[in-house]
Amino acid sequence: MATYRKYKNSTGEYWEAFASIGKDPTGKPKRVHKRGFKTKKEAQLWTSNSQISFQKRGFVATNDLTFEELYSKWFEEDYKQRVKESTWAKTADIFRLHILPVLGSQRVKNISVAQCQSIVHTWLTDGLKQYRRFRTYVISVFDFGVRMELTTRNPMSKTSIPKQKSHVETTAVQFYEKSELAHFLECAYDYDNPQAFMLFRLLAFTGLRRGEALALQWRDISFSSNELTINKTQSLGEGWRLVVQTPKTNSSFRTITVDPKTLQWLRKWKMTQARQYFELGYNANDPKQLVFASGNNQPLAPSMPDHWNRSICTAYDLRRIKIHAFRHTFCTLAFEAGASVNEVSKTLGHADLKITQAIYLHVTKKQQNEAATKLARYMDI
Repeated sequence: MATYRKYKNSTGEYWEAFASIGKDPTGKPKRVHKRGFKTKKEAQLWTSNSQISFQKRGFVATNDLTFEELYSKWFEEDYKQRVKESTWAKTADIFRLHILPVLGSQRVKNISVAQCQSIVHTWLTDGLKQYRRFRTYVISVFDFGVRMELTTRNPMSKTSIPKQKSHVETTAVQFYEKSELAHFLECAYDYDNPQAFMLFRLLAFTGLRRGEALALQWRDISFSSNELTINKTQSLGEGWRLVVQTPKTNSSFRTITVDPKTLQWLRKWKMTQARQYFELGYNANDPKQLVFASGNNQPLAPSMPDHWNRSICTAYDLRRIKIHAFRHTFCTLAFEAGASVNEVSKTLGHADLKITQAIYLHVTKKQQNEAATKLARYMDI
């Protein structure tokens, strides 16, 4: 049903239309109104097109929906249902810090392609390395809006991805050489913190990720078969709370072989831990007992390994590498010991072989250089 009214203003006579075109998803009548038609026929044609468009597309809310409102619906109704808590918690921080400040208050219907392109360029020039990810997130929000018929367009999807003009050097992969690792572990042992020594020994000789090691329970270690099973990882969830969830990727679910010497150290640490907790009034014989835990037998804070690492390196004047670099150290030394790319990749639980292959190429180049030096030394001509 539609009604039309003729009105006058300072520029002349015009027509306006009032039309009911259906009901929105909540059952409320959806009415449209527009002014400024020169003839009644133009107003009738607009009403007819609005009704046909509604029948084809359904309800489209383009009035007062802000980007933040659209983001909230996408985040709660779609994104949070598909990813782990640690992932959506990090994504929420990205929106809070970098996306909502520039788009949140904007009406979705008013956001233009040019505005989106300018925002992407600003992210780049501000030195935000994840600007591509920010752009992808905004595209996902608009895509959700289109699917839910909350908007009809995705202006961010039409933007181009700017590239860095200046040459960015590839960051070298950090790791310890064989002698450096041996010296670091000697110092870690002398530091008189058996738990810290055990953690670094395990990281370096198994290639575990920090979160995987901190979620490890004694029942995950088989001393009879010399095997260790990785089936969970510790992460930070909403509000920086510690959560234990499934590993990073499907390939991260794995069972690996542990060398006999590391197993000996694990047995020793298990007895030491049980004795320490017994003195504090805790029972450490539960199969679910964490291999690495705090003084009150709670999950260890993810910052604690960094603290131990810095303290050891400062006390003994050592070159410090990041915690994740112990994983790279395992990879490097395993290749130098003769392990294949496939063997190392499976042990590490890599879904992407790029890091594995990068380290492999580094080791191969080093070995080639050493071979050339040995030949020259042998020939002596």
